[in-house]
Parts: sequence; C-alpha cells; structure tokens
Amino acid sequence: MSSIPLKNERHVRRLPEPRSEPFYAAIQWTPLRYLQMIIGFILLFPIRLVLVLAIMVPVAVVCKFLSMTLDVDENGLAHHKPWQKRLLRFVMSFGGKAILRCMGFMRPVIKGRQASFKEAPFLMIGPHSSIFDMFAVGPHTTGCIMTLKSNFNYPLIGSIMRAQETVVVDEKQKDGSVADVLQTRLDSQETETPILVFPEGAIHSGRGFIEFQQGTFKYGVPVQPVVIYMSKDPGWTIWSFHHSLLSATVHTLSCLYTPLELHFLPVYNPSESEKANASLYSKNVREYMANYMGLPTSEHSRTDMHLMDTAMKLRLPYWAANVEYGILRDELSLNSQCLKELLKKFASMKHQHDGYLTEEDFSTCLKWPVAEDVNKLFSLCDTQKRGKISFREYAIAYADLLRPYMEDRVFVERSFKFLCQAPDQDGDDQAWVPSCLITADSLATVAGLHPLTDESDAAAVRQCLESHFLCDSSDMKGTLEHFITVVKSNPEVLVLLSFHPSLEKLNESML
Repeated sequence: MSSIPLKNERHVRRLPEPRSEPFYAAIQWTPLRYLQMIIGFILLFPIRLVLVLAIMVPVAVVCKFLSMTLDVDENGLAHHKPWQKRLLRFVMSFGGKAILRCMGFMRPVIKGRQASFKEAPFLMIGPHSSIFDMFAVGPHTTGCIMTLKSNFNYPLIGSIMRAQETVVVDEKQKDGSVADVLQTRLDSQETETPILVFPEGAIHSGRGFIEFQQGTFKYGVPVQPVVIYMSKDPGWTIWSFHHSLLSATVHTLSCLYTPLELHFLPVYNPSESEKANASLYSKNVREYMANYMGLPTSEHSRTDMHLMDTAMKLRLPYWAANVEYGILRDELSLNSQCLKELLKKFASMKHQHDGYLTEEDFSTCLKWPVAEDVNKLFSLCDTQKRGKISFREYAIAYADLLRPYMEDRVFVERSFKFLCQAPDQDGDDQAWVPSCLITADSLATVAGLHPLTDESDAAAVRQCLESHFLCDSSDMKGTLEHFITVVKSNPEVLVLLSFHPSLEKLNESML
C-alpha cells in the first residue's frame, strides 16, 4: 500500500529559521577604527611581525629536530624520551608565551586550575573563534592537542605540532584509527598529559557555541571544560568567511592590545545516562560552558561550514547554506552528503545568484508548462511565504514532500504504469491496456488527458515528459529502471505528475 499523502494532506514543515550566523563576523568599521588600524599597521605591525618570526622560526626548527628523533608507533602517535619532554616543555612554554606577547596579547588572566589526566583525560576548550586559540591555550596548559591533519600543512605551525604528542584527525579516513589512539591513551598507565580538544571542530564568530562533535564523549570519561575570553569588540582575532587567516593576522598585530582570559572550570563527571548517550553528554557539557559564559547555543556544526564553502564555489552567497545542520539531521534525517547534492541542484536551478529560488526559476528548470501545477508545488516549498525559496526550505521540502514520493515504491510503480498506458484497439481513450514501456504515444495520451491543457499545452506537457523519460539513448529508455533513475534525480517531476487528476484519482482510490 502506498504511504504518500492525499492531495489535501500534502504539507511541508515550517521549521524555525536559524537564529544566528555563527560563521559571520563582520567588523563594524568606524572612522576611529580606520585611524587605529592605519596607525597600528604602520607602527606596530612591522615590529611585531619581525619579533613573532624571530621567535617562531627557532621554535619551529627545534620542534623539527625533535620530530625527527621521536619514536612513532603504528598508530602514528609520537612517544617522547624524558629529555625530549623537558626540552619541548621549555620551548613551548617560553616560546609560546613570548609569541603571544609579541602579537599584542596581554598577560592572560587564568582562573581555576588544570585537572590531572586521572581526573579528566580530556580538556574541552571553547568557544573556538580563532587560529590563535592554540597559542592562547598551549603555553598555559600541560597536554597534547587533538587537531586536523590539514593543520600540519601550515608553515611553522605544522612543524611545531608534529613535535608534540598530537592526536591527528584525518577526515578522509573512516577506519577508526583515531578512536584506537584515544582508547590506547585512556588505557595506558603511563600517560600523564590530558588531550586538548576543540569539540566544536570549526572556527566561528565566538558569539555562541555551535554543536560539539561527539567523538571524545563516547568514552564516557570525565572532562574539564576550559573557556576562552578573547577580545571580540574589534573582532580582530576572528577568522571566518569575512576574514582570511592573513586578514586576522594583520588585524591582530595591528591592534594596540588583545585581552585574554582562560577559565578552567570544575571537572564535569557524566551521569550514567550521559555515559550511555554521547549526544546527551556533549549537549550538556556545551550547555554548561555556554551558561557559564552567558552565551547562546545553536545546532550549527562544521558541516554548515563545509556547505558554505560549497555554496561559494557554486557562486552562491555563503549564507545561502546557513541551514543549522543539527536540526535538519535530527528532525529530517538529512545527512551531509545528501545536503551537498541538494545544494548543487539548488544552484543549478537558479538564474541569479542571490541565494533564493523564484517560481520562475522553478518553472524554467522543470520545464513544466502547467503553471497551476508549478505554483502548487512552489507554494508547498515556500513555507515562509516570501515568494521565494531558500536552500533550507528546499531541503525541508525534499525531506517532507519530494523524498516520500521518490521512495514510495508502490506509487513509483503506479506512476510508471500510468505513463505506460495506451488506447485500446477500438480507440476508446478511457479504456487502458497496460504496457511495459513508456512511449511517445503513451505520453501524448497522458498529456492530452490533463484538464488544464489545450492542444498546445498538451504538446508542451508531452515534450516535457519526453525530455525527462525518453531523452536517454540507452537500451534502458522507457523502462521501469530508467524511470526510477530519473525520478531519483528529479523527484519534483514525480510530484508534479502526481497532480495529474487521473493519477491523483487513481491514487486516492487505492489508499
């Protein structure tokens, strides 16, 4: 039995719009700030840049030497000898603090104390608003950092991270190698240094907390939250879609000073329910940190950042992909790969790159000549009733409307058989003889039965159907397999077809 909704039950959920754009951090420029930046760039930037490089280059050289003498196990984890630990600790503490001062950071205000590895194997650090967070935390903590493998590609910084007991996350690998390394460290009796984790996994504006990645929460061990207070008034240190690493560096070095505070919060011991549910554990820790700082939370994640990167490559504004991925994943079961494919299709349907899809774009792309059908589908997708569809609305419509039709095998086969029908030998247009192939004649008959079409419109509908279902030159053309392939890539056509009164009546009679 088909599970698709009847015509009076078709609807698309109206989910709340995202309350924030965490990856947006525009600086509010004023004449005074322009003057401060110009003076700072002339007087401070050159001196600070020379001093930072004068310290960072020797530190990187020493770290490069250490990385060449380290013992590395099969998991890629470095093991330090006692003398290497002492040398590295001195270099990172002295060099890291000196670099911070030269960059214009004030001596940090540190509250609380760092817990030992036995008390809390993981330090959860946030909000993660700058590449400089690593420099802010590293010299003032004892631990090894957990970072993306891509960060090793940065000059100097990569050499410094390689010399430490860095836990490397390679997003391209799905073999659980990181989990093995973490479990080995947790089980080891010799490990003394906690693992420094930025659980958000992405740099953002710092005006709130985005979704925490659940990987390190799956172990159900205590964690110590560490919050960073960094000057956000000028926003110099923020690295986002409006600020590249270069601009963030220039802004920071040109600013007179940057306040910095590190607060080590009490160790968070998970309850039994949190140990059994990593999602619940991560959300509660995030809420604890957000409440301490008085900041909001959102269900954005690093997937939103990847989608925004894709949007910009597709010549869409980055904010077009501001979908709050956590909500779409949990409420609509949409994964990141599905959203990426939908974003590509959304971009291909547009004529203008303003981030929205108009009804004209919809009609032009689908080539469906029955304006009433197109308007009906567009109205269902336009949940905010703005006369235009955002990508988020399109994704919600896909989950609530397009995907159910596409995945309903009963309705798909019924639609295929409907398009395969042909008049019987007596020429009675209302008596149908089943066929196993979609043909030009059967499509012409289906098009002519639509009550909203005259002869010219019927020809246009037939051409539209032929362009979708008979344009393939392969042997599969017109078969059920080919029909399924087409509707998977263009489920909108299947929904438009469901508006055909004859098929709609047939569907209602069989429910």
